[in-house]
Amino acid sequence: MKKNYAALAVGAAIVVLVATGLIMYFLEQRRAAQQASQMLLAARTPKQWEELLAQYPGVPVAPIALLALAASQYNAGAYDQALASYTTFQEKYPKHLMVLAAELGKIQCQEGRGEIEAAFDGYSQFVSVHRDHFLAPQALFGQARCLQRLRRYREAKAIYEDFIVSHPKSEWVSQAEFSLRILEREIRAQSAQIVATNAPAARP
Repeated sequence: MKKNYAALAVGAAIVVLVATGLIMYFLEQRRAAQQASQMLLAARTPKQWEELLAQYPGVPVAPIALLALAASQYNAGAYDQALASYTTFQEKYPKHLMVLAAELGKIQCQEGRGEIEAAFDGYSQFVSVHRDHFLAPQALFGQARCLQRLRRYREAKAIYEDFIVSHPKSEWVSQAEFSLRILEREIRAQSAQIVATNAPAARP
């Protein structure tokens, strides 16, 4: 009986130790998640995002931090690094709710690097496959920007105008209207330049 009691006592002690260890582990994970969340709110530069990911690679906010890193790299003009970060996101979190944001981000990096025709094709495919996704308007506007860069002004203008008419209550309407004004200004400038170029030279 004494041996049985001893075994039970040891077993109970192990259960207590395991339970205590699990509680401490989850508390530590919770503290790490809280600290990572605080860093997430405070981070602004690529270096800060990189530090967050290095310190807390497994916390729930890590995927968002990786997306934020890619976006900050893109905004800094580091398109190759941003492209690599978006690719890493797709590989590490293929089922994440924001995986299509990484896909769109990669296309934006192509646009940023001046690969306009490739970016246009990417945007077109995104719109075709994910027509009802909340990021589809951004891909649509990306198409228009590429057309504008290629000086296919009429097609670019049609995209903005069709969106404004078809989605009058969309949160993206103001962006479409702003982009349309910029496009129309460029069209007027190009027209004025053509007129000036074709005007006969003044006689001495």
